[in-house]
Amino acid sequence: MMIKFLAHGKGSATKAAAYLLSSHDHMGIKRSGVKTLRGSGELLSAIADSSGFSQRYTSGVIAFAPTDAPSDKEIENVLASFENLAFAGLQRDDYHFFAVLHEEEDGSK
Repeated sequence: MMIKFLAHGKGSATKAAAYLLSSHDHMGIKRSGVKTLRGSGELLSAIADSSGFSQRYTSGVIAFAPTDAPSDKEIENVLASFENLAFAGLQRDDYHFFAVLHEEEDGSK
């Protein structure tokens, strides 16, 4: 498993959410599966795009190699742990966490 934060966050959250929910990746390759695990792309877009801040959202990746072969329960546990750490001290209505699972042909997630 790898966790990485990306430099995105200053552009349109609507476009970012649409990309995450797209059936194809940035190279036009069809994804095997796309599933929202947390939150809503529409709510994220509404919140972030109405923000006056230059850095409107934070974007990151939690990636699993094909050999990791995480179960749905293991992915859920990783997301719960990440959410607890990333938003420590905040109430759930103080932030919006949008997580999308991309399944690839090679088994990576």
